[in-house]
Amino acid sequence: MIIKADGKDMDTILEYIGNDYGKCLYIYIDLKKYGFTNENFNVWIQYNKNGEICCIISEYYKGIQLFSKNYNLVANEISEFILQRNSDVIFGMNEVINRIKEYLPEFTEELGFVGHLTKSIDLLSNEPYSASLDEIHEIVELVVSDENIGKPYGFDSLYEQYYSRKVENFGRNFVLRDNSTNEIITHAGTYAELPELAILGGVITSIPYRGHGFSKITLSSLCNELKSEGKEIFSYYYIPSAKNMHHSIGFEEIGIWAKLIK
Repeated sequence: MIIKADGKDMDTILEYIGNDYGKCLYIYIDLKKYGFTNENFNVWIQYNKNGEICCIISEYYKGIQLFSKNYNLVANEISEFILQRNSDVIFGMNEVINRIKEYLPEFTEELGFVGHLTKSIDLLSNEPYSASLDEIHEIVELVVSDENIGKPYGFDSLYEQYYSRKVENFGRNFVLRDNSTNEIITHAGTYAELPELAILGGVITSIPYRGHGFSKITLSSLCNELKSEGKEIFSYYYIPSAKNMHHSIGFEEIGIWAKLIK
């Protein structure tokens, strides 16, 4: 049974998540940030036949994240729910996504990692900087050009998300510009922040500029600023080069992360 959650369920959900917030970062941060007051963020609780919680479901815009502490969610019911919500992207730990993907053949699976910054390795550079609100349009044009990072969301949805995060101090954007053309060639941002932690996202370098370490320098600059504020830092990454880059600045994997894309 899937029941929509409200304010009275907050403590129950956070107790269920416990110290496993690294496995459901967006659910955890969005709950802490928005509670149940944001029209673009909704939460449901799935109960098994014994009345026990077996899954937490969150929806932010048209993306859904799933967290099942013991991976014992009722898969067919969750899958029907996802289809009813007409969701574009589904996120979760690989053990969770494995339970539902057979019911969602129209979705394509992509595997990656969720990483945690555990070491302090600084690559100092003065060139990357924190972008202003006026630069969001140009940033989104770069991010949405990538088939995996931004294109599934579409420009309008991604722009709204980036813009609202910036206005609400819920996210920030570090960029690197080409000294000769002044175009933004690299971006690394935070997709969600709390005073105590942050999730990195949207790490991308324009295709003609790849292979020169620009993403690594920009990401490291962003991490340096976040560390100076005392934040715990997490990131999601999907390709070997991104994994190597994260390792080179001090990340270790929590586990395999999966997403299903329509």
